[in-house]
Amino acid sequence: MKEGCCHTGVYVLAIGIITSGFISLNASAAKSGDIRLAGSSNPNQGRVEIYFGDQWGTVCDDNWDKNDAFVVCLSLGYAGAKNAYVGAAFGKGSGPILLDDVNCQGNESSLANCKHRGWGVHDCQHSEDAGVECLEPKSVSIVGIPSTLQMYEFDRSSDFSSHLNKLYDSKLGCDFYFLINAPKNSSSLTICTHKLILSMNSELKFLKENDANNYSMTVEEECLPYIDDFIRYLYSRHIKITLLSAQCIHKMASSYGAKELQEYCGQLFSHLLPQDPTFKSQVAFYNYALETGDALLEELCLQFLAWNLEDFTKSLAWFDLNIKQLRVLLERSDLVIPSEIFLLKALEAWTLKRKISDPKNVSELLDCIRFAMMPPDVLFEAQLNLTLYETHEDKFHSKYVQALLFHTVPFQKLKQHTDLSKEAYTPRLYTDTWGYLYNSSSQLSTIVLRFRGDYDNMRYGSYPRYQHQTVTSNPSITFTTPKHSSSLYKSETMSWSVSYYSSSESCRNLGSSCSYDTYPVLLLSPQSNTGSDIQYENKALMVCNGFYVSDVQDFKNNVAVVPQNGSQSVFPCSSKYSVYRYIVRPVYFRK
Repeated sequence: MKEGCCHTGVYVLAIGIITSGFISLNASAAKSGDIRLAGSSNPNQGRVEIYFGDQWGTVCDDNWDKNDAFVVCLSLGYAGAKNAYVGAAFGKGSGPILLDDVNCQGNESSLANCKHRGWGVHDCQHSEDAGVECLEPKSVSIVGIPSTLQMYEFDRSSDFSSHLNKLYDSKLGCDFYFLINAPKNSSSLTICTHKLILSMNSELKFLKENDANNYSMTVEEECLPYIDDFIRYLYSRHIKITLLSAQCIHKMASSYGAKELQEYCGQLFSHLLPQDPTFKSQVAFYNYALETGDALLEELCLQFLAWNLEDFTKSLAWFDLNIKQLRVLLERSDLVIPSEIFLLKALEAWTLKRKISDPKNVSELLDCIRFAMMPPDVLFEAQLNLTLYETHEDKFHSKYVQALLFHTVPFQKLKQHTDLSKEAYTPRLYTDTWGYLYNSSSQLSTIVLRFRGDYDNMRYGSYPRYQHQTVTSNPSITFTTPKHSSSLYKSETMSWSVSYYSSSESCRNLGSSCSYDTYPVLLLSPQSNTGSDIQYENKALMVCNGFYVSDVQDFKNNVAVVPQNGSQSVFPCSSKYSVYRYIVRPVYFRK
């Protein structure tokens, strides 16, 4: 009888149905970061697919190698990786591409823990889906029982956190004291807690190293309003974070070993940075990143400021940057600005406001300005209208000579004596002459003219809206730009065709060839001959709600992929994109 009972139990588990009284066990659903292999009849090989945001998606093969494959295989229970595959070796996937530029060290527990561009951030097609082949596992089986059984989970822990919160608030039977001190505050704060509850948090190493019934914490005064939230998190593992509290929570998590909370805050910064139109918070986060040596947060702050530099230079926070911070920002090639002369004028406003008197400091900042990217007539007007020219005439003269050579010497001769790969000859993301704005929601194309108001009368505390010239919508729209930044090409123009397809159906309805793996897509195609000396490194800017740039994608073979969900962008957008800016970037051919 017992033997029959046991066999029945195995059978019931195998088909996955158990119901008894008030208890119902269901097959565990996929969790964020879970991996599966698809596209192969062999279970140990296939296209890598990862679960995130309630959906399965693929992984792009950019930089995909055996270290990445090793982490995938190990997480699936295999002994290791035999091969890493690129180029959709197991067929093209469908749905979103969730990871790109994955860079695993090989010791991560999950592919989600490896470095990558961010969830859903990519510039790939499904023809670049990554795959793996894993080493066969060593299996142990019992006669009569399948070697692999479906796992079931019973979870009643959802209300556990609320019970811990109530215990924390009641202080009933508390036996461990946090002594809170602020360096600039003479008063101190004591919070009574329960050592047994805290001891369940494996991250709190100071409890294991300390047998006393108290622990002293030093917290900066501006973080005192959030200390209760932090200690409550140590109880319940639940916390709510805002733009105002994020830096303090991150700092306390870093100081006192709450690694998971620290990592979560680090991921949250990309959501928080767009929330402050005054740019005060962005500069504060930037300073905090430099203070703590957080290179990832530093780059994130610089990225947001670079992509939204035009608005930033019109805010009071622009003048809060110090010389070193400003130089680091001005050295970047991904600055989104109307033109290079705009940046020079913004620099002059900064030097006058900050009253920078050391000529060496100003000279170093002027070295970051790309004079060759300004037309000769603009350079001529600059020497008549800029105060900086009067105080740094020698520097301007040397830069003018550099620009003059760029604008007058043919490419074949210039490249023999000049390193044209230097940043001085690389265009940034210019929006005036080289940009085109497209609004897909209203099916109207628009050309950006300028911001309402002028530089001096910018209203503080709000993102400015664009003033547009409306053009009748067409399935494919054309616009023109100069052929190149050099004045040698001033009589030549390039015609560009702009298209947007939200889906394969919309593409077919317009009678176009639709061979794209993912949608939406943006198309930017040259309608003129580019010549043999010039190439284009064009960019697509995703403008969130018409206010700020939240993502930038490369045009590969004239196609740029739009993140399917605004939340998958570098700086998540609360709605789907409808406004895009096409940027043309001509450079001399780089072999």
